[in-house]
Amino acid sequence: MLISKYEKLLRTIIRNKVGYDAADDVFSETCLAVVRRFRRKGTADIENVEKWLKEVARSKCEDYWRGEQKRQQMIVEATHQRAADLEQELHRELRWNEVAAILEEIGPLYKDVIELWLEGWTFVEIGAKLGISENTAKSRKRIFVDRLRKHFGVSPPLKKPK
Repeated sequence: MLISKYEKLLRTIIRNKVGYDAADDVFSETCLAVVRRFRRKGTADIENVEKWLKEVARSKCEDYWRGEQKRQQMIVEATHQRAADLEQELHRELRWNEVAAILEEIGPLYKDVIELWLEGWTFVEIGAKLGISENTAKSRKRIFVDRLRKHFGVSPPLKKPK
């Protein structure tokens, strides 16, 4: 009954603070807060009910905007993360395109060895499949890796002293 008496006033305050789209939700939150307060403590300690209801409505509007800011921040962070992921994916794809170009450039003898090696075949299996020795398969892979290092400007790993 109390809420219905001040409903128009509360809705006006809320609409002015949060806009029409969110006003119904914030009004519902305001009503819930009022009912919970009445159930917990009653109304004896409230001197000016209208003033108190306005404070509750304004407080719920502030809660709405805090939540909205958090949602917007999460959207921004998710957008930045997605952009970073896309950039990383594009970079990876460009690198693979460069690797494929080097593989095409180096020739079919090396390409067959590298493709099987990338599929997880051992050098013994690669040699048997292609009719070459295990050491020839290893050598072709090493030559390809050396070309990649040269292309990307990466030095070979340091050998551990024995």
